[in-house]
Amino acid sequence: MTARPVAGPVGPPPAGSRSRRRRPIVVWVLAVVLLAAAGVPAVILLGGAGDNGPDVADPALIGQVQTFDVASRNHTENPVDYPQTPPVGGDHHPVWQDCGFYGEPVFDETAVHSMEHGAVWITFRPELPDDQVDHIRALAQQDYVLASRWDGGDLPAPIVLSAWGAQLWLEALPDPAADEFVATHRLGSGTPEPGAPCTGGHAGTH
Repeated sequence: MTARPVAGPVGPPPAGSRSRRRRPIVVWVLAVVLLAAAGVPAVILLGGAGDNGPDVADPALIGQVQTFDVASRNHTENPVDYPQTPPVGGDHHPVWQDCGFYGEPVFDETAVHSMEHGAVWITFRPELPDDQVDHIRALAQQDYVLASRWDGGDLPAPIVLSAWGAQLWLEALPDPAADEFVATHRLGSGTPEPGAPCTGGHAGTH
């Protein structure tokens, strides 16, 4: 899947950009093995898993908008190691991700470029029930909304809404917090390049 460049030749999004998501799983497995050998039950370490996947990373943050400082927004064709999961900004691929709904994961680096243009990026766990995915699909009908599945097991909540410098964790939709987040951050005041294209870029998935 090669990105369709808009200005000047660039390569496709970096193929290795998603592989780093396996690292937290490996770390957890090693921790469970070592601590289980010391007599610590694995259920204490990992917690129970609900229908939508792992427990929320911090239940106190559900429904609360978190804000972050984004220090850099350079173009790069290399994989970027973002400090947030999913990312809320930073260096990114020269070609943006076309907005809309994707049933598969998209590249972090192209999605971040879309957020630079004013998009809200909605990510969801693979196990999310179909009715919840339908709500996300409906939200993605709006201009400057990008939605995609997130694989790798490290999404901090079943549904995460991200914009440039801001993020919202949710357990289910519909939720007024989601509507407010989209209304506030889609082409919002924190967007570096509001109104720059969210179509005509990269439309592929992994």
